[in-house]
Amino acid sequence: MTEKIKKLIPYKYYLIEMSPYRPLRLDCEVCKTTSSFCGHMRLNTSNGCIYLWHYQCQDCGKLTYSDEKAEKGTIVALQEACECGGQFRRDKNIFCTSCHYRKSDENRSEETRTATKKQLEVIKKSNDAEEMTLQFEKSDFFEFVEE
Repeated sequence: MTEKIKKLIPYKYYLIEMSPYRPLRLDCEVCKTTSSFCGHMRLNTSNGCIYLWHYQCQDCGKLTYSDEKAEKGTIVALQEACECGGQFRRDKNIFCTSCHYRKSDENRSEETRTATKKQLEVIKKSNDAEEMTLQFEKSDFFEFVEE
């Protein structure tokens, strides 16, 4: 069995709250994989601007962009599933795309695909401020360090 690496509890980061002008480039502390996370991308075309929003599969960690829109609320989950069958979301804490470091049991598929202004405010307040307190899943490489 692999020896566990002890890590401090990390902060939460959400795709929906990330600035497109300052993408978050993360080097995983466990597997050393580098991933770039960005809230959205703006494309200027002859027909006007197109906004592509960044999403992460809650099962395998794959990243994708989409311009999907909703009639009411803000889209936080795509209708189309990932190749692995997981749900693409941008309202859950991001995690390593390779070893799933930082993944918690709140990273899961849900029926709700949109968020209200009030729900978005809660995410905004916890982005880069709230520490993760749930146990990680799908990895035997790390554990929490109690303070």
